[in-house]
Amino acid sequence: MAAESAAHDNEPALLRAAAEWFALLHDEDASDADRARWREWLAADAAHARVWERVRAISQPFADAAEAAPAQALRDTLTRAQDAGRRRALRLLSLGGLVAGVGLLARQALPWPGWLHELAMARADHRTAAGEQRHLSLPDGTRLALNTATAVDVDFGRALRRIVLHDGEILVETAPDTQSPARALVVDTAFARLTALGTRFAVRGNAGGGHVAVFQGSVRVALSGGVSGVESGVDSLEVPAGRQARFSADGITADGHADTAREAWSRGQLVADDVPLAAFVAELSRYTTVPITISPAAAPLRLVGVYPIANPGRDVPLVLAALESALPVRVQRTPAGGVHIGLR
Repeated sequence: MAAESAAHDNEPALLRAAAEWFALLHDEDASDADRARWREWLAADAAHARVWERVRAISQPFADAAEAAPAQALRDTLTRAQDAGRRRALRLLSLGGLVAGVGLLARQALPWPGWLHELAMARADHRTAAGEQRHLSLPDGTRLALNTATAVDVDFGRALRRIVLHDGEILVETAPDTQSPARALVVDTAFARLTALGTRFAVRGNAGGGHVAVFQGSVRVALSGGVSGVESGVDSLEVPAGRQARFSADGITADGHADTAREAWSRGQLVADDVPLAAFVAELSRYTTVPITISPAAAPLRLVGVYPIANPGRDVPLVLAALESALPVRVQRTPAGGVHIGLR
């Protein structure tokens, strides 16, 4: 009985591991050594094989649902809304002449109030629309990936290699500086400056706060000078490889082990490691301009799997259609042009 209880208590960690293995094996860079390590993990414990089958079974419906009528109907809804989003972005760009020197301002002050923040995003050096991703190589060889709805400025000066994250999510793989003396590489957000210490890390930031997950090296997080009145947490923290942290006006707090889901998007995948459906839908919503709502009754359902997101116009409706196969839910289009998920 005690053994069964221990196995049950450990199931979230096993599900997370299985989801990570699934993501790794479906990465085009997966090697024979990776597959050999997966087979060793699978054979090490019967519980591993059990949770692996759960993950595989939940992720499989994509192969069958790709051309299904519900997915095609949802795809049409998403396409219409994304076209409207592109027209709005063009209107924002047309306002550029109203603010002289916005490029300079973008490098000096955060956070932005209201429409000025949106204009800064529209005029940023590099940006992605909802559902778009970009991969860049910076002048020093640093690799920078931008996730959906992200805007950054890149400012490499004499003293610093600086990336300003206005909104969204980035994955940074630093390279040694090409100048001597070497300049620090920093990411500035609305509330904190993150200094890379020879590292690979993901940052998400917006007007409410931010999050960093470190996969190699370490990152020093320090609250920005304009942030005051810290009520909890700390105002400076070094985050080592394999850990993550949150930051906001209230301070910086450690947030456990680095979640590989925070870098899986760079490989075109969303990883759900036994998360509430509401949390997964919130993440999925970032890849489309179509409002996706969920009923309170369906929100607590748990989801495990690895879901494609490389082509959101195709993949978001595919994910929604697959949810109907994996869970007792119904996905319906709303009269207003959105999508609602409720219990069957």
